[in-house]
Amino acid sequence: MKRLFSIVLSLIISTCLFNFNVFAANDNDTVQNEIVISETTEYFEDGSSITTTITQHVNQNQTRATRTVSGSKTRTVKNADGVVLYRFKINGTFSVNEGISATCIAVSCSASDCSNGWSLDSSTTSKSGNTANAVGVFKKKTLFITTQTVETPISLSCDKNGNLS
Repeated sequence: MKRLFSIVLSLIISTCLFNFNVFAANDNDTVQNEIVISETTEYFEDGSSITTTITQHVNQNQTRATRTVSGSKTRTVKNADGVVLYRFKINGTFSVNEGISATCIAVSCSASDCSNGWSLDSSTTSKSGNTANAVGVFKKKTLFITTQTVETPISLSCDKNGNLS
């Protein structure tokens, strides 16, 4: 009976210690929120439009002079009826030496919400100084035949104070 009691007590203590460690790890995790920095829409003669949205991932626990800033820029392409044809998004991560410089350290891109026969055919990314660049080649196909090809460039920059544009 004493042995059973000691095993149960050991399990309870182990469980409590495990839960304590999990909660302690969560308290030290970086807290991130996304905020929209800007959103602009460009309208064309045919009634179509492109909306450009810049979002920043705010890291509330970073207080050092050198910090990491992450964000994204999304281009939403719509036809004249307001239907989203596709979204092209670039994600950039920047190392910012507050007030002195910013350098792009990572870049990626993705497409989403492709409709009406549109799809991402190819994409390329690059980084140069404080700028992340991407180019997406979108194609519209009707009955397996390409009827339209659009090259969509997008770039995301970060200034020396951590502001995205």
